[in-house]
Amino acid sequence: MRDADVLREALPGEWRVLATTFPMWLSGRRLQPVFTYALLPGPSLTLSDDVTYRTRSGATKKISGVDRFDAGTGAFTWRGRGLLGVLTSRWSVEHLSDDHELIVLTFARSPVTPAGTDVIGRGLGERPTARDNVPYDDALHWLG
Repeated sequence: MRDADVLREALPGEWRVLATTFPMWLSGRRLQPVFTYALLPGPSLTLSDDVTYRTRSGATKKISGVDRFDAGTGAFTWRGRGLLGVLTSRWSVEHLSDDHELIVLTFARSPVTPAGTDVIGRGLGERPTARDNVPYDDALHWLG
């Protein structure tokens, strides 16, 4: 999706990972991933990006970064904050449901992660009909 105005309206908020192909969420070491996007000031579409998850021991961990949108490619470039500031990755919104409650994201391969797909749903609630409302990919693993 290349429409920055639609993405500016749709992305801010808290999103739960519902389904994924991403090994980081499938290994069993990082549980209940939640993405939180917030608009940063300025004329271009730039988001703060916080990813939280729970470890098997119950601790909550956070990965923070900044996403900058490139209207020419329709992709965001994520750059980590703090110690992760040397890392970048690219991701895109491939599908946005009509009600802006479900999104399919794809991630390009980076030096430290493989390419992958996440289906995210707004808020922390269950979404039993999500499979019916997003383009289904047999490789997706639906999280509980």
